[in-house]
Amino acid sequence: MYSAFVRRWRLAGRGLSRAAVATCLLGLMLTGALCGLVHTLESRRADAEFAQRASVRVAAVTRAFSEAVDAARAANLLFHASQHITREEFDAFALPLVANHGYLKAIVFQRFVSAAERPAFEAQRRAFWPDFQIRERAQGGEAALVRAGERPMYLVNDFIAPILGNAIAFGVDAWADPPRRRLSQSAIDAGEPVASPLVTLLQGGGMRRGILITVPVYRGNARPADVFARRAAVVGHTGVVIDVALLVGGSLHAVRLLDDAALGLSLQGPDEAGQLVTAYRHGPAHAGNLQRHVEFIDIAGSQWQVVVDQQPPAFGRHTAELVALVLGLVLSGLAATLVQQRVARTRRIEALVAQRTAALNRATGSLRVYERAMASSANPILLVDAHAPGYPIGYANPACERTFGHAPHELAGQPLMLLLGPDTGQPAVHLLCASLHGQREDHALVTMHTRDGAELITDVYIAPVRGADGKVSQFVVTVYDVTTAKHYEAELERHARYDTLTGLANRALLADRIERAIAAAGNFPVWIVLLDVDHFKLINDTLGRRAGDEMLRMLATRIRRTLRPLDTAARVGGDDFVLVLCDCADERQAATRIAQVREVVAEPLQLAGQHLVLGCSAGVAAWPADGADADTLVKHAEIAMYRAKSDGRNAVQFYAPHMNAQAFDRLALESALRRALHEQQFTLHFQPQIDLATGRVVGTEALIRWRHPLLGTIQPERFIGLAEETGLIVPIGAWVLQTACRQNRQWQRSGLGPLRIAVNLSARQLAEPGLLEGVERVLHDTGLPPASLEIELTESMMMGDIESAIHTMACFKRMGVKLSIDDFGTGYSSLQYLKRLPVDVLKIDRSFVQDMVGSADGAALVDAIISLAHGLRMHVIAEGVETLAQLDFLRGAGCDSVQGHVYSRPQTGERIEVLLRAGHIEPRTSTA
Repeated sequence: MYSAFVRRWRLAGRGLSRAAVATCLLGLMLTGALCGLVHTLESRRADAEFAQRASVRVAAVTRAFSEAVDAARAANLLFHASQHITREEFDAFALPLVANHGYLKAIVFQRFVSAAERPAFEAQRRAFWPDFQIRERAQGGEAALVRAGERPMYLVNDFIAPILGNAIAFGVDAWADPPRRRLSQSAIDAGEPVASPLVTLLQGGGMRRGILITVPVYRGNARPADVFARRAAVVGHTGVVIDVALLVGGSLHAVRLLDDAALGLSLQGPDEAGQLVTAYRHGPAHAGNLQRHVEFIDIAGSQWQVVVDQQPPAFGRHTAELVALVLGLVLSGLAATLVQQRVARTRRIEALVAQRTAALNRATGSLRVYERAMASSANPILLVDAHAPGYPIGYANPACERTFGHAPHELAGQPLMLLLGPDTGQPAVHLLCASLHGQREDHALVTMHTRDGAELITDVYIAPVRGADGKVSQFVVTVYDVTTAKHYEAELERHARYDTLTGLANRALLADRIERAIAAAGNFPVWIVLLDVDHFKLINDTLGRRAGDEMLRMLATRIRRTLRPLDTAARVGGDDFVLVLCDCADERQAATRIAQVREVVAEPLQLAGQHLVLGCSAGVAAWPADGADADTLVKHAEIAMYRAKSDGRNAVQFYAPHMNAQAFDRLALESALRRALHEQQFTLHFQPQIDLATGRVVGTEALIRWRHPLLGTIQPERFIGLAEETGLIVPIGAWVLQTACRQNRQWQRSGLGPLRIAVNLSARQLAEPGLLEGVERVLHDTGLPPASLEIELTESMMMGDIESAIHTMACFKRMGVKLSIDDFGTGYSSLQYLKRLPVDVLKIDRSFVQDMVGSADGAALVDAIISLAHGLRMHVIAEGVETLAQLDFLRGAGCDSVQGHVYSRPQTGERIEVLLRAGHIEPRTSTA
């Protein structure tokens, strides 16, 4: 091969051309670039492969230590579950855990024992382990143990599983060793698992090295909030003793990551002196130019590092480069030789080719351009004879087959009317025939048919082709398929007039139907009915929006089936339907027709596996009595519908003029309510809560007041419900909580004692996803202790979603916030749920307080409520106490606290502060 290559090169060298030289140089340049690229790619591939293999091993080591920390947490959770764990229970829990994790040398529970408790503790343990005593490491000997000296406190290895192989550690005092004492103290302060440095284990006669992961155990089954509380509450530690070499080696071996002899792996961590030492090493120690991957891992707060190294192969990376170099040189030489051979031949035929090409282009250039243009067109193009009968087709481009299904050769000689199919009576066809006969240019929208009978909507253009003498010899017929566009237009037209979900008329078509009904009504009124499905939001929230949409489609089908052909049903948004009823002479006939619709709506339906019975509220407006145009009639029907809903739902209400005024009042009140929060029109009044045993003020309840600049004081009963409906209760409630907590914290800083502040929470606020974070943020911003805040919830609000309410209340309790049930006895709550509620305070509703004096039944009921609350370890507050007789009865019944006009009406913060400074409040003889 080489001799042939040289022979060809010598032959080509006689009169070597510039093209051959350039080809050879270009080949050499490309060969060099290719070699460099191959070198880079090979290096990157090798580095990426090594990084991936190293990362897999680091991940395995990290996961192994994470499982070890989880084992320590699992042992600690046993003591969270109960403070009284027996040795048998500890062994039953710990031994399977050790069996499943071979690297665990032991699971230990270390107990704090004071000097005063030591004798009794040692005597009790000797019943289990003869000659037991608290021991410590001897001075100067790592493995020697002696009886522990006298000290105020010991941290003793009390429970050890398994005891076999770990007996030497039983009774050892970890508190005597300064490094271990510092480890224990660090874990207590953090309240989290903490890993020791690499230490020599007592097990194995001082030949094994490992670490201890320790987790503090606190009194009360929960981690205290601050460091000082954690130090005071700690009772001991749970911990796991880990053989580091066994953990790392076993974990890597289990997933076959030690099989590769080319890779070396080492684990390095701190020893007791703080120096970084090697705890585990696998594979040979490499030297020289190494590939090395170093990654730091966290083991329970301790920083360790995993090092993976590899000696790169000597020649493995350069094989591909050598192959690319040889191949590039060979191809460059062959390409240069071939170019040299072709140059002479190319020059000889260039003149001949150029001459013949020029002649051919002059002869056929224009014809080919026209033919290619017509053949490449995406639209059908036909040439028809202008003089033969029937206008036969002389040429059809390939697009005709794609559009009509007829091949061009099948159309040749056929009359033009073949493509129109049987529908030749169209006015557009007659127009085109007249244009052909008159030999003029024209176009029309024509319905044509494909070979298989499919209908096409086309835009057909005809243009006459005139010869040099000016006479028409042919026609060019161009066909544009606009079927899809026309269908889109029809669909858009439908979407513009009909509801896409139900198929009923939409708002735009509804207005047209109302105007047409009015125009054709004559002397009969036209009735506009707005139907709203009651509690539709509940369907969406519980069964999902798909179920809600399916329900609307089913209701639309029922409503459409009930109406007469002259009537109209429309969906105008959400669960609102509008009916246009004609030929009803009076309200009685209209009410009968509406009742028929409401009956079909109320028929039971199966939805998402649920058996549902729905109701609806209807508002009715009549033309011409209630409005002269569609917008006014629909608006008045909507006002009447809202009146039906406010009267209790599932009813029919005919429009009356006074409803409009009420609607405007409600709109004005809503607008004023939105401005009130921004313009700071709200104030807080506070009603003191009196401890009956001492007569002192122990807390206050925050009550909102609205002082409108024009309307004066607006009572909460008038605007709280509106705020709930509009969602404004959420920012208003947040303002009340912030202001009340700030005021209470100010009183506390003034030296008025640890007062509580009670704040009412609405159902809308309870459902807010950010409620807990908001309360926690307010407590942090104001500095108010959580125990000084009392959240008041009503029975009915909690019973709506009891499980969610219990979860939210439990979160409040973990924050330290107090909880109370307001208006107890009015919400029909279940005692089964009541005992599950984490409630601190139960408030007796004022209706029971007013009825208890002079009524044996009322007195018995209040007495039973107080006994029930005390039995559930709740504090009892009676609200609405207005007379001395009521006060005396409550004191005799054992009620804890009261609030009401007998002591004080709700007042501003300044006036309440005067009462607080007085300390003791006497009841008033008159509450007028």
